[in-house]
Amino acid sequence: FCRLSAKQLSLIKPQLDANNVRLVGIGLEEVGLEQFIQGDFFNGELYIDTKKQCYKKLGFKRLNVLSIFPSVLSKSSREALNKAKQENISGDFRGDGFQNGGTLVVAPGGEVLVSYKQENPSDHMDIQEIFRVLGIKEEL
Repeated sequence: FCRLSAKQLSLIKPQLDANNVRLVGIGLEEVGLEQFIQGDFFNGELYIDTKKQCYKKLGFKRLNVLSIFPSVLSKSSREALNKAKQENISGDFRGDGFQNGGTLVVAPGGEVLVSYKQENPSDHMDIQEIFRVLGIKEEL
């Protein structure tokens, strides 16, 4: 799911660049990092937080054994898997699949304009909402 989301965010990098907006990703581990970079899934700046400090401070939910299966079997997860398949984006399911993340939109002064938190692994912030919050008028 993260590869699909990263690829979708990378599609808007030209619009972000044109509006002086940085695209930054923060991963939680080095497992699969080399394949992620080689697969060109994300075109922004990429950082790794192996201690998951930012995930904890931002309140990003961690799933458990009982909550992961309903989340992965949900309608939105099936739709995301189909979309990834259509776009030839494969995953290897290695690493920590229990940690949910999210999307932050931060103003130049550090004010958080939006803090979107995933409820399940396939949830992602709508691209048009990112444009709206940033005041970017372009459509995909």
